[in-house]
Amino acid sequence: MEIMVTLVVFAIVAVAITLVVMKTSRARQTATERLSAEQSARAALEFMTRDIRSAGYGTDMSYPGSPQPAIAYVDSTQIILCENISPWPDTLSARRMSPQAYSPSGTPKPKPLDATDWTPPAKYRTGAELVRYTLDVNNDGAVDASDISAAQGADARMTPNPNDYVLVREVYGDSSGNSIGNNGGAQERVALVSRPGGSVPPLFTVYMRGSSTPWNWHNGPVPVDQLSEIERVEVRVTVPSSKRDGSGNYPTTTLSTQINSMRSVPDWGVATYVVSGYVYNDANRDGVMNTGDTGLSGVAVRLGNYIGYTSSTGYWAIHAPNGSYTLRHTPPSGYGVFTNPDSFTVTVAGAAVSRSFADTARAGGWVNVHAFEDVDGDGTQDAGEVSLAGIEFELDPGNNQAYTDASGDARLFASAANYTVACDVPDSMIATTTNPRTGTMTNGGTASYTYGLQRSSNGTIKGQVFRDNNRNGVPDGADAGLGNVWVGVTTDGGITVQGYSYTDGSGNYSIAVPANDPPRTNAYSVFIVPPAGFFPTNSTTIGSLWLQANQVLTGKNFGMSSYTVISLNASRVLSLASADLLEKEWNGNQTQNARQDVDIVLGADAGGTDQVSAWFNQYPATSPTPLFYPSPSSPAGAGYVRSAPNAVMAMALDSLDRNDIVRRPDLVTGTKKAATGNFFVWYSQSSNNNEGYIPTTYSTGQAYTTADAGDVQAVLTYDCSGGNYPDILVGTKSPVSGRGTVEVWQNSNTTTPTYTRQEIYPVAGLVPGSSMGEVTCMALADFDGDGLKDLVVGTKTGAYMGEVMFFKCIGRINGARFVWRNTISSLDGAVTAIGVTDMNGDGKMDVVFGTQKSTSAGQLKYLRNFSIPTYWYFSHDRTVDASGIVMSITVADMGATQSIQDLVVGWRTAEGSYGGGVTIYYLDVRTLPNTGVDPSNGTIVNMVPATTSSNFNYGLNSTAPPSPYLSDLAVGVKSGASTGALVIFIR
Repeated sequence: MEIMVTLVVFAIVAVAITLVVMKTSRARQTATERLSAEQSARAALEFMTRDIRSAGYGTDMSYPGSPQPAIAYVDSTQIILCENISPWPDTLSARRMSPQAYSPSGTPKPKPLDATDWTPPAKYRTGAELVRYTLDVNNDGAVDASDISAAQGADARMTPNPNDYVLVREVYGDSSGNSIGNNGGAQERVALVSRPGGSVPPLFTVYMRGSSTPWNWHNGPVPVDQLSEIERVEVRVTVPSSKRDGSGNYPTTTLSTQINSMRSVPDWGVATYVVSGYVYNDANRDGVMNTGDTGLSGVAVRLGNYIGYTSSTGYWAIHAPNGSYTLRHTPPSGYGVFTNPDSFTVTVAGAAVSRSFADTARAGGWVNVHAFEDVDGDGTQDAGEVSLAGIEFELDPGNNQAYTDASGDARLFASAANYTVACDVPDSMIATTTNPRTGTMTNGGTASYTYGLQRSSNGTIKGQVFRDNNRNGVPDGADAGLGNVWVGVTTDGGITVQGYSYTDGSGNYSIAVPANDPPRTNAYSVFIVPPAGFFPTNSTTIGSLWLQANQVLTGKNFGMSSYTVISLNASRVLSLASADLLEKEWNGNQTQNARQDVDIVLGADAGGTDQVSAWFNQYPATSPTPLFYPSPSSPAGAGYVRSAPNAVMAMALDSLDRNDIVRRPDLVTGTKKAATGNFFVWYSQSSNNNEGYIPTTYSTGQAYTTADAGDVQAVLTYDCSGGNYPDILVGTKSPVSGRGTVEVWQNSNTTTPTYTRQEIYPVAGLVPGSSMGEVTCMALADFDGDGLKDLVVGTKTGAYMGEVMFFKCIGRINGARFVWRNTISSLDGAVTAIGVTDMNGDGKMDVVFGTQKSTSAGQLKYLRNFSIPTYWYFSHDRTVDASGIVMSITVADMGATQSIQDLVVGWRTAEGSYGGGVTIYYLDVRTLPNTGVDPSNGTIVNMVPATTSSNFNYGLNSTAPPSPYLSDLAVGVKSGASTGALVIFIR
């Protein structure tokens, strides 16, 4: 009995061991099969990735009318690429080596290019052949069983898996085998893969420029006119196992990768050409680089907004698209520009350009300087006294500047003459040695100076922040202090804060900072961030402060006052404008008695019958009459609403016709594309009792459609086309994602004018690459001081990318009213709003633009204008994080310094959310400040798509308006799909 039990136990153990071994063997086999499939998929992926990354290399981008595309064709199962890879290098332009470019008249032909829309117009002139990856091995236009039975499908026939197909690589190019007309088409088997369909993903997925949604293959292959818009290609290779698993299925492995168009080729859609040359020491001063002339390294060369640096041989190269550019360089220290003129106007037109700069060594020598911390103030660097890095020195004449390195050393070139070298002493230090120093430099001479710097003692700045009840900017007896208000001291507009404090319960503050007198190099400014819900009654900055050791400066006071807030009923807010509509507010025909009070017009989203709403200003608003009625529809005389063909995304108020009172403004609305058009003109009516009213629909014959039939997101009016009345500038978002245009429509100069399209940018205006993103905003300003208003355009080129484009107004010449001058790229945010103001007070108009950098974040960016009439240059001086996605910018004086305008910024918290607010950035500091102020004190918590500013509490021929005369603010708030408000802040 025991033997039987033992045998049974042994049998059970043996069976268990056998099962374990069998399972282990099966698992090992499955793992082996998956590893084999993964290796096959990875090999195929690497093949295709290499070729797709090289697409566009050496293509014929300058072919007239139809440049050779980087991708010639793509659908879910195949892709055809243009690239000059075989042979490489293919540099013999007189006769390209085989394979040459594909010949449409030769044979064989890949099926997608055989008498289809994708057929090339001719044999291109470079040696860029076609590379095709496909499952259609028999080239009949279908992927089916016939591809398995074809000769190249032999590998698939040898496997039991019916869904195995052979992926092949084909190369097509004329003169294959040195036979003219032979396109080759040789096939190379790459891998066994699963045919896309069902649970198997597409072999190729493409994303168009600026879109996060892949191309829908149900719409067919990418159309030929959109191939250049492909920004990203995703390749997914699915490889099956050669054997079934335990469930009777063939396990599959899918590997994927993404290839961006900018990986190996600068841009699949825009050709670039090399502008190159040398910067060299012209020893014999003949203007030609000869033997003995040496190149100068590390020299910055600028081609418009592009920049490059010379190598050790003096050679530089910059790639740029077609366009007109100014080429200049900055000579290295010790050299001067010998080339005359010192800059070139370079036109890139489908070919490389070469220009060089001849520099010559200047007569003179080097001045060596050294800076150290003189702890004991004896003017000598003793043991333990460290050298100081980052100290700025300046040598005159010549305004040469240098900063000390980690050893405290720097050197500057001085011409052979008398010179002065000065140390820019930091505000927290004083010089213990003579500063500045003077000397005389001889040709080839040298000089050395040491500068001791000692930390200075503190002084104190005091003042009060007070509630300025009478708004006179001075603390009077009844003006109480405001507590817990931030006040800071700065030398650079608030970028760096030397000290700060919060006011106490009586509004008093006291800030201790290092004395700056001596050295008296950079003056202090004390500045304030107004508390939420308040506005300043004097400047938010008090400057030109010099503070000696232990000195106390007092009386640096800041006045604050609160707004009177009016809330009106509005919904679906998209745009705002304000002007005196000259509604009937006089007796009889006494139009000279018009009150000239400013009214408000609002544009709304589609839905309902109130896409346009107008509120009439009721100044002087004698009680119980409010300044604006809550609804524009009641009571009679409150205003009116009108129905537009679609959502009113932008609007402009201007006097466009000659009927009745010429100064009465008319309305231009830019809308989403409707059946009748995408922008419309509404002429203000002038019949008795209709003054100030626009018609119930847009004026007869005043519906217009842009050439691209897109959405109009920006409109401006400006007399730029001749005649006596304003023309219309229209900015669009084209149906193609990431693309847009600007159009100029000319006023017919008749009593009731019509408008005719005169120009489209691009192609007009010499826009580089003839490409412009979706136009989100525009503004007019004189950027170069010639008295004409130039144009700045903000665009969206991708999900979170955009550009700011500058165009010079060169007059009323038909075909070239505006000419491109500069582009500032915003690679970390699409441009959403733009404002123009003289930020730093130098008399030149600067630009601030807002962005969307993610689904829930935005920024403000300050572009400082350094332009001269012959050369436009804007420096990206400062970036500040906004409270959310920037939606609108209005430039207006919201403080008390009427010569300085401020920024009103509307924002939203995130896409898909109605949260948001409004922020005012006070610019008395003469730069973009770190933080702004919420005028609503937290009561506006929803998105603000639009704002407008004017003095709403003002009028003539009635009760005298209250002084001081200040700009007020109207804020359009969208709190839901069909809810919102119009909030007015009266100062």
